[in-house]
Amino acid sequence: MLARCWILVPLLVCHGQRLKEYNLWVCPHCERGVKVADVTDLSCEAQTSDDGIEWPWVKKAMKNFLTNLRLPPGQRALEHEVERLLALASAPLKGDCYLGIIALGFFAYHFMDTSERQNFIRTTVFGGVTFQKTVPLSYWDVYASGWPIFGLLAIAAETVQNDLQLQSLLQGEQPDVGLTGIDLGPRNCDFPGGPASKEDQRFMMALEKNLRGSDWLNGDEPSPPLPLRTTLEYLAQTSYRKCSWGRAAAYFAAAETLLSGNSVVSLAVWNSTKALVALGEHNLDGCEPNMTVYHEMQSVWPFWQILGRLEKRGLYDQAPDFTAALRPPPALPEAVRLKWQHLLHARHLKVEGKRLPMQAARPQEWGACLDDKADRAHIALSADLAQIDGLIVTLQSSVSSSANATKLCFHTFVLEQQKDFIVKGLTCAFGDAFETLDMEDHGQVLGAFTLHGQARLLIHRLDPARIWSEVGLNLTRPGAVMVGETDLSNSLRSDTGNLGALHNFARFSLHQLLPDLSRVVYLDEDVVVKGDLVELFQVPMRTERGAPGTVAAVQRSNQPLKTYVDVLQPAVPQWLPSEAPSFNAGVMVIDLERWRQRHASQLIAEWIAMNARRRLWLHGSQPPLLLLFHDEVVSLHWSWNVDGLGHRLNYPKNVLNEAKVLHWTGPLKPWRHHGVNRKLWEPHTRECGDLAKLWDLKEMFEVKLWDLIGKASNLLAMVESRVC
Repeated sequence: MLARCWILVPLLVCHGQRLKEYNLWVCPHCERGVKVADVTDLSCEAQTSDDGIEWPWVKKAMKNFLTNLRLPPGQRALEHEVERLLALASAPLKGDCYLGIIALGFFAYHFMDTSERQNFIRTTVFGGVTFQKTVPLSYWDVYASGWPIFGLLAIAAETVQNDLQLQSLLQGEQPDVGLTGIDLGPRNCDFPGGPASKEDQRFMMALEKNLRGSDWLNGDEPSPPLPLRTTLEYLAQTSYRKCSWGRAAAYFAAAETLLSGNSVVSLAVWNSTKALVALGEHNLDGCEPNMTVYHEMQSVWPFWQILGRLEKRGLYDQAPDFTAALRPPPALPEAVRLKWQHLLHARHLKVEGKRLPMQAARPQEWGACLDDKADRAHIALSADLAQIDGLIVTLQSSVSSSANATKLCFHTFVLEQQKDFIVKGLTCAFGDAFETLDMEDHGQVLGAFTLHGQARLLIHRLDPARIWSEVGLNLTRPGAVMVGETDLSNSLRSDTGNLGALHNFARFSLHQLLPDLSRVVYLDEDVVVKGDLVELFQVPMRTERGAPGTVAAVQRSNQPLKTYVDVLQPAVPQWLPSEAPSFNAGVMVIDLERWRQRHASQLIAEWIAMNARRRLWLHGSQPPLLLLFHDEVVSLHWSWNVDGLGHRLNYPKNVLNEAKVLHWTGPLKPWRHHGVNRKLWEPHTRECGDLAKLWDLKEMFEVKLWDLIGKASNLLAMVESRVC
C-alpha cells in the first residue's frame, strides 16, 4: 500500500498549498482569527454536504487507515481508500466539517517529506499553533465526536520525532516560528524542574510495555488498558507538581481504564471519565503559555497514543441510554427539536399553542404598544434609582438614532416605590408630561410618555415577588442562590456591577410582563444606541444552520461557555461544546412566543435551583440563558453590542465609529464619578437643573447605602468565622 501511496506524494506537494491555505483566517467557522465552535462540530459528517465530500466515508476510511498502518504489506486491505484520502487532502478543501478537514491535515503528515512537513508546521494550523486554535473543542468533545483525531496526531508525532532525529544527525534546520508568531523552539514540560525522576521512569516503562510500541493500532481489539493502581500510584507520587505531561498521560490512562473496565457504562462512570480527560487536558495545554501542537508532538510521553487507543475502543457509542443529551447531536435544526422534545417530555410538558391576545378596552393612542397588531418595534428596559441616568441616555440615543421614531414602543419596568423619582427624571429630561393610563387588562401599566412627540414609553410596575418566584429564587437573599453556598454579591457588585440585582432577572419574565407581544428587544441601561432599533427588532430569527432562534445576540467567540459554566459538572449536558461561543444578554432580541410555548422560564428556574447545590457558575444571570439557548442563538453583527466600555479604554476608533450599540459592561459606569469613556456617553445626556439637588441626594444615598452594606457584610463574615 505504501509504495503505491508514495506515488501520490508529488500530487500532495504540488497542490498542498490548498490545504495550507485552510488556516485561522479562511476557515468556514472563523471570525477575526478565532474559529467559532458549533455544536454540530461533534457530528458534522451527519449534515448534508454542499461540497460533494462524503464525510461519513472519510471518517470510516481514517479509522481503517489507522488499523492497517502497522500491518505487513501483504496483509493490508482497502489500499484504494488511502489514495482517495490523499486526493481529498490535495484538493481545495471547503465545507463546514471542521473535524474532517483537521483529520485530513494530520493524515497528510504521513506522506510528506521532511522539508514539506516543516513548512506545513510553520504556515498552517496543523502544528504551529495551540491545540485550542487547531481544534477549538475540549478533548472530551473531540473524543465524543468519533473522529480519530488523537490517533492521527499520534502517528503524525512519530514522523515529527523521526525528522528531529534525522535533522540532529544532519544538522538541518528546524521550524522556528509558527503561524501566529509563536516560538517553536524547545520546551521542557516532559519533566519540569529537572531530569526524569524514578517515578517518571517507572511509569513510562509501564506505559511502553502496555502500549507495546505501535501495537495499539493493530487489529480490531485494542490491548488491555493500564491497571488503575499503576496510574494512581504515579499521580500520588508526583502530586507536588503543578502540572506535567507525565501527569497528563496518567489522567488519560485512568480515564481509559475506568471507561473500558465497565461492561455497562453508567452516568457516574461516564462523567468521571469526562472529568479525568479534562484534568489531562489541563496538564497538557496549561503547562506553559503558547504551547503548540508541534511542541506536544516532540514529547516522550505517549498521551496521544493513549487517547488514540481510547478512540479505537469506540466507547463513545455506548453512552448511557437514559439520557439523550450524552450523545453527539444530529444536524441542526433537528438537534434543537430533539432537545426540546427531551426537555419537555421529561417534565410531562408539551409545546403550547400560540396564545390569543386579550380583548379589552384600551386607550387607542397607547393600545398599539401592547400587542402585535400595529407595525411597532418593542424595546424592554428595567431600571432602578441608581440607573436613572443610564435610562435617560438609552432612551435619548435610541430616539435620535431612529429613522422613524414613531415606530418605537419602549417598555420600562420600575419598582412602584421608585416610580415618582423616575417619572420626575424623565419629565425633566424630555419635557413631556406623564400620562396616567387606565387599562383593565394591563393593570401593571402605571403610565406613559411621548418622547419628543414621537416614540412611546410605557412605565410598567415591577413586582419583586413575581420576578423572584418566576426563577425560583430566595426572596430574602437572592444573591446567595446565584453563587452556591457562598454569598459573593458584594464582590460581584464591586468587580462587574451588580449582576444579582432584581432588574437583571426581569428579562426572564418578559413573556408574562408583555403577554400580548411575540417579540421584544431587551436592552441594559448602560448603553448608547447609535443604530436603528427597528432594524434590530426585525432581524430574522433563524440561526446560520437553519434552526429556529429563541434569542438573537452578539456572540463572544473569545469567551467560550466554559468561561461561565463549570464544564466538569455532571449536570452540564454532554453535547454542550465547552468551547462554543457565549453571548452577552444586555442587548438581545427575544422570541417571546417561542419562550412561552416551551416553558423556558421553568427550565431556567431549574438550572438556578441546581446551581444552588452544584455551583455551576458564579457570573450573574446570563449562564442559564447560555445553557438553554446556546444552540438557538441568532448571531448578530458585532456592531450591535460593542461591550467592555465599563473597564476598557483602548477600543480602536473604527470600531467605535461603526458600533450600533456601545455597552458599558463592567463596574465603571459612565454616570458615576469614577466612570470611564464618558466622552462617548455625555453627548446624549439631558441636563436637569431642577433635579440637581435630587441627583446629589441620590448619589449620597448610594454611597451611604453601600457603606452600610459593606459594614454589615464584614460583621456577618466575622461572626461566621468565629462560629466556624
